[in-house]
Amino acid sequence: MPSSQSSQRDEMTRPANGASILLYDGECGLCQRAVRWMLRHDTRGRLLYAPLQQGLAGEVFARHALDAQRTNSAVLVLHFGEPTERVAVRSDAILGCLSVIGGRWACIAVVARLVPRALRDLVYNWLARNRYRIVADGKSCSIPTAAERQ
Repeated sequence: MPSSQSSQRDEMTRPANGASILLYDGECGLCQRAVRWMLRHDTRGRLLYAPLQQGLAGEVFARHALDAQRTNSAVLVLHFGEPTERVAVRSDAILGCLSVIGGRWACIAVVARLVPRALRDLVYNWLARNRYRIVADGKSCSIPTAAERQ
């Protein structure tokens, strides 16, 4: 199937209401590696993934008044499409993902939340600013399939 048809089909696929979705930079090798790690450890498939470059991200950003130009961050959407939908950004998004995955990762998230958010976000922001240097070529890493994303 041509990539344009595949892209259109992915755009039309909607996650179920109530889903937890991580919006990540699909052009960032570090972000893609983090998603692959989460896929390996989320054995129950509790978390879905969508690149920030996809239309779904724009929809979520509009609902929550997030500025796409200023939000240089992972965004976790909890309870997608529900009245209780909420978003978490930066380190809260990553720790939220660990909580959604569950098991020992949820315990690690609880302990990590003892570190003040300002300090956690300082580290997160440093990684975000340097992510293209840390993993030089994001395009060489594979991104999750449509089934893994939604």
